Amino acid sequence: MIFLKWLALAVGNLFVTLITIILSPILPVFASQQLGPCDNNRYIGIGPRLPKWLSWFQTPDNSLDGDATFERLNPPSYLNRAKWLRRNPGYNVGTRYLTAPYDTKVNGNPSIKDNDNAKAGWCFVRSNGLFQLRLVVPFPFGFKHCFYWNFGWNIMGLADPNVTPKPNPWEATFACSPRFSGFR
Repeated sequence: MIFLKWLALAVGNLFVTLITIILSPILPVFASQQLGPCDNNRYIGIGPRLPKWLSWFQTPDNSLDGDATFERLNPPSYLNRAKWLRRNPGYNVGTRYLTAPYDTKVNGNPSIKDNDNAKAGWCFVRSNGLFQLRLVVPFPFGFKHCFYWNFGWNIMGLADPNVTPKPNPWEATFACSPRFSGFR
């Protein structure tokens, strides 16, 4: 059943992604200064946020100025707020919040990753009714790239012993991300 829900959300997410890309130059017009989470939920502060009726487009853990890294590379401006929305299209669609206790089961290798110190393989994680499937397949013949597939909800951190303590609630963002990535 959860796989069917994910498939329906994947279609909806694609639609919202396309709408976000089209509307990203217009959406910042509706922003107002509001209190809320900033810098990936590290603190609460005032920043430009969309009204509730546009919440599907807003990242729930940052203002439209983005996280600290994005803001450092892209100083706050109207155009950079549109860029943040394009970078995180429809971020809030399909987000679920899990609460402890976490009933986490892992198959495969949770230490796989792309980019620096890359490691090929697969990992399937299930927890509290959600799943995440991650595949990293390097290009043949020594190219420094790979296919990186991430499907489900981002719950891999629940299987990572280095993530302590586990936040409660856990913000499980929707993932439908097939792409090419680095493999170094």
